[in-house]
Amino acid sequence: MTFDASTSRLRLDADAFITLVEYATDPEGACEDVVARLREAGAVADGAPHPVLRNALAAVTSSLGSLQVLVTGPDGVRLHQAWVAFVSAMLTDLADGTYDFAAVSTEFVPTTIGRLTGLQARPRLDPASAVVDESLLDDLASNSEAARAAGSEALADLLAPWPPAAAAVRAGLWQLSVVDIAFPARDRTIVRRLAWVDVDAGLLRVEADEHGPTLVPTTSTAVWRAIVSILPTDAETGPAAQSA
Repeated sequence: MTFDASTSRLRLDADAFITLVEYATDPEGACEDVVARLREAGAVADGAPHPVLRNALAAVTSSLGSLQVLVTGPDGVRLHQAWVAFVSAMLTDLADGTYDFAAVSTEFVPTTIGRLTGLQARPRLDPASAVVDESLLDDLASNSEAARAAGSEALADLLAPWPPAAAAVRAGLWQLSVVDIAFPARDRTIVRRLAWVDVDAGLLRVEADEHGPTLVPTTSTAVWRAIVSILPTDAETGPAAQSA
């Protein structure tokens, strides 16, 4: 575990993160052994979390919405988490059993999602579409390397309408990104999902129609706009929305 107060960056494992959040709300109930590790790193001092961590912890304990960013490819799976608030917080999966925890300005949440997913300009694929089975997407998102390999083989076959994309998948140049957000609004919980496949030779968004999930060519600009659009607006999370 490492903590840099000058940058507010805390690198920690899952147990330490859970304990830190517990300590922020109920110091007496937190595991003392893990608290000792947090104290040794400097993340906890004088009976409270370090002041530079308080905004991030407030986002976790009093968020307006929760966000997950799944990024999966041939080399593995990363699951990043965020809590959207007036000042948001991000828990970045470093793929080695540890995470970076830090506050992030809410206006930069879309930029952070773009960075975590490696969103960048790609060649535009020819107009077409391909119906994709949910089980294939499940395989691509699996923690099992064998399942991801089987899913990538099926994906390459599915991308026959786009030969460069199919070739990229067979070369191991693919990535699935799934962004899920949930937030309360009025008397219900709104859930939104955005998913796309980056095959190096192009981008394909996962869309739903009467036939089920469908892969449709898209652009990085369109994905960026979609990222912005799925995040909750002030009208959806403000006091008027909560009291209506």
